[in-house]
Amino acid sequence: MMDCASMETADAIVIGAGPNGLVAAALLARAGWSVTVVERADVPGGAVRSAALTLPGYVHDPCAAFFGILHACPPFRALGLDARVAWASFPIPQAALVDPDTGALCHADPERTALALAAAAPADGAVWRALWGWWERAGRALLAAMVAPIPSLGASLRLLRAGGLGGSLRTARTLLEPVETLATRLLEGAGARALLASGATHTDLAVDQAGSVPQALVLAMVGQDQGMPVPVGGAATIAEALAALVREAGGRIVTGSAVTRVAIERGRAAGVVTNDGERLRARRAVVADVGAVALARDLVGEEHLPRTFVAEIARFRHGSGVFKLDLALDGPAPWRLDGLERCGVVHLTGDLETMARSAFEVRRGLLPARPLLVVGQQSVADPTRAPVGCHTLWVEMQAPTRPRGDAGGQIPGGSWDAARQPFAERVLDLLDAHAPGLRERVVGLAVRAPTDIAAENPNLVGGDVNAGTSALDHQGPFRPAAGWARHAMPLRGLYLCSAATHPGGGVHGMGGWNCARRVLRDARRLRPG
Repeated sequence: MMDCASMETADAIVIGAGPNGLVAAALLARAGWSVTVVERADVPGGAVRSAALTLPGYVHDPCAAFFGILHACPPFRALGLDARVAWASFPIPQAALVDPDTGALCHADPERTALALAAAAPADGAVWRALWGWWERAGRALLAAMVAPIPSLGASLRLLRAGGLGGSLRTARTLLEPVETLATRLLEGAGARALLASGATHTDLAVDQAGSVPQALVLAMVGQDQGMPVPVGGAATIAEALAALVREAGGRIVTGSAVTRVAIERGRAAGVVTNDGERLRARRAVVADVGAVALARDLVGEEHLPRTFVAEIARFRHGSGVFKLDLALDGPAPWRLDGLERCGVVHLTGDLETMARSAFEVRRGLLPARPLLVVGQQSVADPTRAPVGCHTLWVEMQAPTRPRGDAGGQIPGGSWDAARQPFAERVLDLLDAHAPGLRERVVGLAVRAPTDIAAENPNLVGGDVNAGTSALDHQGPFRPAAGWARHAMPLRGLYLCSAATHPGGGVHGMGGWNCARRVLRDARRLRPG
């Protein structure tokens, strides 16, 4: 039982100030609720932050870095992030390379993209135009339905109207197939195929796995539609804007304080207890921007939850980890392929066979012999990220949480302590093959293995930045557990808004947006009278 007379009380307590927690807090505070956000880190933002990881004057984004999906989702304009944050964009948003001399570039203008693809394989230009036409006609409605609550009649009807019954059924079938199948069926050029499939490298799914189409197709089309926008000054400016929204609406954000327990009173979530012994009471709701397993097992306690829910949460799986390099350069990356010096995100994927093999190796716990690199060049569009004439590189790839061996047969497995530096050298060799002389331009380097990323942020279990596998059995109505995909947890007054719930990983704020709207609907429904 909580002592109500001696503690702070708010309508809602939000656990965690990641982007979803801040979006939820902002919406609740704007609705007139008193809101307190409790964050274990010293600054709000979670995985949306910036840091001087290498040398003074270089600004790096340790985790999230590109925000096209955010631009395409409701919180962006509804919360004024389009005006509160200064944005920069690229003339060539993204590219995919099969080898150092072969690739495909996505230009900001869809017609230029089509013409460039047609130069390598004549039929591919028409295919890209058809894909873009589908996106304008029905694809945006598909994205809206994908991020809407489960179920969402309005979003589903809009999608059906946009695509028609036959078109919607064909789209549904396409979404269930491997992206390797889709790319091979539609496109002729190896570069064009890699460009369409490259979005899969942002997840733990391989291109030859069912369900790899949605992420790849949406990222390809959002990249064409929105570009790869970056916030001027670093990702932290987004977190700062969201925190300001909460405070301006009357909310309170407490940093440097970790919630250790959800207080339960008469079968409902009544507040939280922090690591320094502070007790905060919630009149109406506790909203958690934390992992689903951590919420159930550590903060609530399985003894307070239905056995069916506990059994479902026990099945929750995390995806592979992320290995990360942040580079400070004394000049631009010397790419061999023309145009990449103006590109936002360069995917070093190899062909579809290479992509499938590398992902398989990661799934089996092996260091990939040929890692699939996602290379961000924020400083190309935002010169505030580095000293004059200098640049940053943001390099990310899927890797096993704990390597049990090396597919290349050269690096000892067992732990990242032994593998971290030799695997970083493998990545640098691959970068140098595509940008000869890059090593000579590196003046600062930060290397982080999945275990390092997990230690920085407990929500990123095992270095899984998507807060749960992207496999089909963990999407939609199954995320975080079958029967509990609409944010309300099986304890009255308790809600989950993190990326562990639908619609999953990525900085779009929809977990917080959908959750807050559910909280407000429940409050109206349960209001006396």
